[in-house]
Amino acid sequence: MIPRRAFLSFAATALPLAAQRRFSGPPGLQMYSLRREAAKDLPGTLALIRKLGFEEIEGGGLFGRTAEEFRKLLDAHGLKVISTIAEWPQLTKSVAEAAEKAHALGARYVACTNIPNRRPFTMEVVNRACENFNKWGETLAAAGLRFCYHPHGFEFGAGPDGTLFDTMVKLIEPGNAGFEMDVFWIVFGNQDPAKLLEKYNGRFPLMHLKDMRKGEPRTGEPGNVREEASVPLGTGEVDWPPVLAAAANTGVKHYFIEEEHPDAAAQIPQSLAYLRNLRF
Repeated sequence: MIPRRAFLSFAATALPLAAQRRFSGPPGLQMYSLRREAAKDLPGTLALIRKLGFEEIEGGGLFGRTAEEFRKLLDAHGLKVISTIAEWPQLTKSVAEAAEKAHALGARYVACTNIPNRRPFTMEVVNRACENFNKWGETLAAAGLRFCYHPHGFEFGAGPDGTLFDTMVKLIEPGNAGFEMDVFWIVFGNQDPAKLLEKYNGRFPLMHLKDMRKGEPRTGEPGNVREEASVPLGTGEVDWPPVLAAAANTGVKHYFIEEEHPDAAAQIPQSLAYLRNLRF
């Protein structure tokens, strides 16, 4: 018989282990990670993505194909597009065309990653951007698609509601648009991604899993960041366990590994191994 004191001591250590979770994912891949490879050999790159174990991707560029041709290649390699990037100029030109492309690819989300003429990022720029995001999001929602904006860190300057990003969340109707959290850029903007997820529970359906090398200057200007600042998950600045715990609890639906490093093909397996072994 185990003495009561020894049993209680064992239970105290065993319970935390039993309560630990694994990352459930499964993660997809942002195609930008392998942009160089795809530009040279798209079928071979899609085969590599599938070999790495991915089934879902977030797309953007079509690498010289039509959306229909791209979709056929994806189908042939057992891959599906969850989200596709549609930038400001395309959405300004025709939201209907962006929706048509998304439908042809089989995507459910359309994400915008830039706001032009945002230097300096002021309330005037915020108001213009949010007006467009509400309008575009409403049109895309009517087409059965979900619109999201992808911040890059400059949105976290001081604003009337705390940060200008706080004001953006306030101005954008939840029914019109959500947000895509790129963890790298949130940390670059001197924010805690876990706390931001909790603060805006349900507003981030998409997430980019990307780590930032230790000591990277947080200048507020994403255009000055070198590609080499993107490092394998678990080796950089990001404290991943609280981020992924918050993501699981606040409605993140799809995760995409994104490696901007020139040698992303070598880093992606390291990031996948980290996620497989992670407990939180």
